[in-house]
Amino acid sequence: MSRPVFRPDLTPTQVALVLGYANADAFLERRDDYARAGLKADPFTGRYDPEAFERWRRLRSPGLFPELTASNGARDARSVFEQRLRGG
Repeated sequence: MSRPVFRPDLTPTQVALVLGYANADAFLERRDDYARAGLKADPFTGRYDPEAFERWRRLRSPGLFPELTASNGARDARSVFEQRLRGG
């Protein structure tokens, strides 16, 4: 049986480096801007969930990762009906 992979939360310094900042100070100056864009730290630890951070990064490029933005909602019944009439 395989063990789950443990990925600790990311520190602000680690997030800053991935985003291209030379150090955490430059990132921390813009932390509120990132929070408004959806990148939020855990309110207790001040760290970032690695999976949430990666998803946030990928959502910034929806053309490269359309599966993250694809809607699984209801389809227009007319288009389904027309498609079935055509044999599709």
